[in-house]
Amino acid sequence: MSLSDPQTPHREEPKGRARWLFGGVALVLLLAAVGLNLCAPKPETQAAAGAEATAIAVRALVVEARPLVRTTALSGVVEARRRVELFAEVGGRVIELGAEELDPVEAGQLLVQLDPLLAEVAVERAEASVQRAQSQLALAESERKRFENLATRDVASTSRRDQAVNGQKVAAANLREARANLAEARDQLAKKTLRAPFAGVLQGFPVEVGEFLRVGEQVGELLDLAAARIELGVTDREVVDLSPGAAVEVALEAYPEESFEGTVLRVAAAADTTSRKFPVEVELANPERRILPGMIARVSLGLGDPSPVRALPRDAVLDQFGVRFVYLLEDAEGVVVARRQRVEVREIPFRPEELEIVSGLEDGDRIAVGGLQELREGSRVRVKNAASLAGALRREGES
Repeated sequence: MSLSDPQTPHREEPKGRARWLFGGVALVLLLAAVGLNLCAPKPETQAAAGAEATAIAVRALVVEARPLVRTTALSGVVEARRRVELFAEVGGRVIELGAEELDPVEAGQLLVQLDPLLAEVAVERAEASVQRAQSQLALAESERKRFENLATRDVASTSRRDQAVNGQKVAAANLREARANLAEARDQLAKKTLRAPFAGVLQGFPVEVGEFLRVGEQVGELLDLAAARIELGVTDREVVDLSPGAAVEVALEAYPEESFEGTVLRVAAAADTTSRKFPVEVELANPERRILPGMIARVSLGLGDPSPVRALPRDAVLDQFGVRFVYLLEDAEGVVVARRQRVEVREIPFRPEELEIVSGLEDGDRIAVGGLQELREGSRVRVKNAASLAGALRREGES
């Protein structure tokens, strides 16, 4: 017993250190558990994050009515502003040409010169006749005055005086006739020269130097292409909303990527007896002469004053078995969901990218316009933007 007593404290010291070690580990584990519990997200936060992760991203537009003019679209054929046929008013041999077929010409430009020799001779003869008639008139006036003086002194008879007066009248008539013949001769000489009555383009001008032209023979056609005109026919319900000066929009098959602006030039006061349509003439400027007669045109005519219209982008309206609908965005307890909303639509002339909403939507409604393929009834969505319909369509037009 005496030998073992001194060793007893040495056996109890390792047991104390083990207890302290196990206690420290337990404390560390407890603190770690508390920290993890504090850092863990709350159930509500987890649910919101899950909803946000499953929401479909879409673009949204706010529906609003905007002023739009009611239009009608009609087809027509482009014509030149003026078209005249050129004829030879006198006969003769061609000695000079001032232009050829399809040439642009200016007003007053020489087109055809006929041999003027005989016409110049006729003018000279007429001028000589005028001079002769003037001399005869001067002599007849002198005779009249002399016999009138003699008659007042009873030296000459009254009948002789009357003959002198009549001789003066005949001489005056001869002078008038000579002057008329001179004017006619000069006119015939002027007609030996054919000039362009206005600026335009020659068409069908098969004339050659040395060719003999007969009186009244057609020598060509002149087209005024400074402006183009299109004649249309409108109904009685449409003609009441049209007036000269109204702006129109013209599309040409020859230039499918371009649009041209024009104006209503004339509106007929009576309908055509055959078609029962009211003729309307439209004119558009053509300074570069790119618009040619015979081109097919599609003209959009504005009818009346602008009226409010709800128009949507065509791709925002879906079609399922003939039923048109949009996805209306609604707030449901803080979450935006998509609901199918049936709508009635109709085409807008000359606006192929838009549809008019006749019924089904009101101003202020929000609709989805992007990511529609992924949407279903009740789908949760995340709106990437919020813009008015008019502003969005205006930006699309500018881009």
